[in-house]
Amino acid sequence: MKIVNLSRQEITLVIIFVLSIVFFAFMSVAGAEKQGLAEPIEIVVKEGDTLWGFATKYDHPFSVDEFIHWVLQTNEMQESNLIAGQTLVIPIDTNSR
Repeated sequence: MKIVNLSRQEITLVIIFVLSIVFFAFMSVAGAEKQGLAEPIEIVVKEGDTLWGFATKYDHPFSVDEFIHWVLQTNEMQESNLIAGQTLVIPIDTNSR
């Protein structure tokens, strides 16, 4: 078995690398838990409704930008323009029920 002698700089780089992996793994788990709090519901758009308005009206575990991105992606929308009578799936915080 060959023993590897690492310099102080190489040891520091290995430690930074390992800590980075642990950090990103933690953030992935935290993001999954955050999304686990979101339960989709259907709403019908009324005249004057906006995604920004929904993001501030309903309790959800996302920032406003994350909420809007989630709604656009989930509803397969190319833009954020809404039409009265349109049905949307939006996330709400399951802890607020």
